[in-house]
Amino acid sequence: MPRVTHTKTIHDLRRDKRNLERLCRLAAEIAKLGSERGTLQTIVDAAAEIVGVHSAHIALVDKYDQELYGVVSSGSHPPDAPRIRCQLPQSSAARQALKARKVIVISRAAGDRRVDPRARTLLSIGSIVYLPLRSAGQSFGLLILVSRRPRLWTRGEVRLARHFANFAAVALENSRLLSRLAETEGRFRSLVEHIPAIIYTCEVEAPYRTIYVSPQTQATLGYSPKEWVDDGCFFMKLVHPADMDALIDRAETAALGRSFAAAEYRLLDRRGEIRWFRDEAVLVRDPSGQPIAWHGVLVEITGIKEMHQLGTPRDDFDRRAHRPSADRPRQT
Repeated sequence: MPRVTHTKTIHDLRRDKRNLERLCRLAAEIAKLGSERGTLQTIVDAAAEIVGVHSAHIALVDKYDQELYGVVSSGSHPPDAPRIRCQLPQSSAARQALKARKVIVISRAAGDRRVDPRARTLLSIGSIVYLPLRSAGQSFGLLILVSRRPRLWTRGEVRLARHFANFAAVALENSRLLSRLAETEGRFRSLVEHIPAIIYTCEVEAPYRTIYVSPQTQATLGYSPKEWVDDGCFFMKLVHPADMDALIDRAETAALGRSFAAAEYRLLDRRGEIRWFRDEAVLVRDPSGQPIAWHGVLVEITGIKEMHQLGTPRDDFDRRAHRPSADRPRQT
């Protein structure tokens, strides 16, 4: 008898080791931040296999908290396969799991009024477990495990099922976070690309290689963003020589001090005309305090400068006549 017990224990340990390895691989899969549906499909398939149930389902609550709609189910299904929908008022077990944020186990579903009768028929429910998906203290969906026959659930099985519910909640929250970040980035980019100014990011030291410049540079100066980025010295080729030294000194002083720089200087547009700009930039640093890049905005002030210079001698520096063809942007 002791030998049988020992053999059984080794078998259980090996099974637990395999399950732990599967859970670790699943956690790594979620950390990859892959596609939402693919990750959820992996979770429900693994849950059905490891826990040992007929099917596993992830369902979310609609915005009115009235309906539970299926998102993904274990097994293979055609892309257009209908997903289960359950009215929460008709499923008190699902509603209780969501509201109380606790696991609801029904060992024998036949005749149990807590189970939606339509779902019981469609999913062939003999036994069912509802596990809430939680975020920020609230439940927003369920992991549902279904057995076709009545079943007595052990604590270990329920604890294992909880891991899969946690994985599903994390995967969904990651997906939602990425979606919100993408939406925010899109809105910010739209704002940047439509305000009447040139937004840029450049390296900290001269020649201030451009990392990013907004599309307004095309309409304002006649140069495309690609031209700025491809040529590491492009910005310096546009700066009026008389403004060069002061511009560099101001940037170096700001980098050593308050990390904010403001300047007014002249740039040459594609037609060879001199344009005045107001440049305000902030120095971005990494957590250790090392400078990473300048983030700034260029606003044209040529009209203001011309108004101030009415009645004064014109700047006799003709940039077009002093631009070396070898190291200046070509006109088209």
